[in-house]
Amino acid sequence: MSSPNMSTTSSSKTSCESSTIATSASATSNKQSVMSTLLEPNIQKQVSVTRIPHISSRLSQYLLGDVVVASSITLAVAPFLTIIDKAIVQRAAGSHTIVQSAFESFHKITRNPVKFVKSPVFLMMWGVYAATYTTANSLKTIVEESDRKRRNSSRSSYDEKMDKAFIFVGTTVVNSATTLMKDQAYAKAFGTMGSAARVPMISYGLWACRDCMVIGSSFVLPEIVSKSLEEQGMEKTKAMTLSQMACPILTQAVAGPVQLLGLDFVNRPMHELSYSEAVGKRINLLYNNFFSIFGARVARIAPAYGIGGVGNSYFRNKWRDSVDERIIL
Repeated sequence: MSSPNMSTTSSSKTSCESSTIATSASATSNKQSVMSTLLEPNIQKQVSVTRIPHISSRLSQYLLGDVVVASSITLAVAPFLTIIDKAIVQRAAGSHTIVQSAFESFHKITRNPVKFVKSPVFLMMWGVYAATYTTANSLKTIVEESDRKRRNSSRSSYDEKMDKAFIFVGTTVVNSATTLMKDQAYAKAFGTMGSAARVPMISYGLWACRDCMVIGSSFVLPEIVSKSLEEQGMEKTKAMTLSQMACPILTQAVAGPVQLLGLDFVNRPMHELSYSEAVGKRINLLYNNFFSIFGARVARIAPAYGIGGVGNSYFRNKWRDSVDERIIL
């Protein structure tokens, strides 16, 4: 049997332990509360600094539309571009006239369209313009989203010229890189030097100049000209459509000869001739072929950046309107 003293001692010890535990828990709770009060602002500050920017659902759907519209529009116009580009290369090589080459290509397409669509010649052309339009659309979307955020905040006003330069440079880089690869392949496949031909650097330089003119006249210049036409009283939609059709076409008066000259350096190196003799022969080539090349370039650029540009703008805006309606609803 246990004695009353032992029972009292045990009860006292238990009470003391409970009190100690309670005190300890209370102290711990108070300590945690104090630490939380002191550290929470710093933790939140640290998290806010290291947080990765979140892409909004609206922006991601806009970008998806940019890719879908660009790929679809260029798929529709790529066959025409393939026919005409091949014709220009063969005309520069002297193996075909523009009409002969175009008729030959058209006959092959109608006879076996599946084979044509699977061919590297077509896929390279589609890839060039799908990449170009996707880049232009996406950069425009990113710039527009950035401008919208700047306007909604109290930050400094945006620089429209810098935005246009950003779109122009980005689109030109993508277009030039893909087009130069395509031009090299076409020159070797349809030129006079064959697949072993080495494309000189001057040809790449001339083709890059051509690409800058084409991109500028297709994605940057139309907006500038359109605003000028609006100031003259023309309705906005008509002004933009006219600008998108006219600017790329008129630019071909310069871009066409530049492309032909680049091809001529591949087909006729003229290392054995003096500088003045080579210059004379190249000028004679441009003079004799200007109208045929200009006509072919216009026929090529009209679907590529004229009709394609109008269709791209139309369906891109339709996609964005649809996204806006879904988000509002």
